[in-house]
Amino acid sequence: MKESDLYEPVRALFTERGYKVNAEVLDCDVTALKDNELIIIELKQSLSVILLAQALERQKTGAKVYIAVPKPKKYSPKTFRDTLYILRKLELGLIFVTFRGDACAFAEIIREPEPFVPVRERRDIKKKILREIDGRAVDNNTGGVTHRRIATAFTEKNIYAACIIEEYGTATPKLIKEITGTDCGAILSRSYYGWFERVEKGVYSITDKCRAELTDYPELYDYYRGLVKSKKTIEKAENI
Repeated sequence: MKESDLYEPVRALFTERGYKVNAEVLDCDVTALKDNELIIIELKQSLSVILLAQALERQKTGAKVYIAVPKPKKYSPKTFRDTLYILRKLELGLIFVTFRGDACAFAEIIREPEPFVPVRERRDIKKKILREIDGRAVDNNTGGVTHRRIATAFTEKNIYAACIIEEYGTATPKLIKEITGTDCGAILSRSYYGWFERVEKGVYSITDKCRAELTDYPELYDYYRGLVKSKKTIEKAENI
């Protein structure tokens, strides 16, 4: 299939709507004109950043701009939602051309090039992001990596508590709060990672699972273990 195969279905679509259609007008693949309304359509075999940049350049003429591509074989509004959002934000229209064997191809408008209405600011999500950033002490993650454990602020709290218990043998929520400055009672009692176990009322130790998995976060483990040892050294010096 060639880009030129898209022309006839697109031409027919706008001709039926009463537009005068022309091809290759000053580097524009297709133009459609009716009552001084100018439309420019760029034809390509697939969506790409280059195509979007080209379409945005055409917007400088003041025309409504569509991009026309073959309809994806596995297209669904759900899987294409993010792409449609980008096109909406760029105020670009989208046309799909469907080819059915030897039958005539046809074009359909998926979205019009309408003015973009900014989305409502999600302050709740922003607040969560800022809280998560504030809760991290060490940047232990690598951006873009998948199928690997992510160290969150919650993970760091668990590691900090585990390092305290490892250093002291056992610990109470009160002791951990005195050292960390935050309430870790729920972290110990719920033991989300299976790292903590109660040895008696209000006293916790770490599990073998915890000892094994702490090595999955070497930078965080070294950081918090060093922090705990430093604080314990200060405590001893103060008690002398």
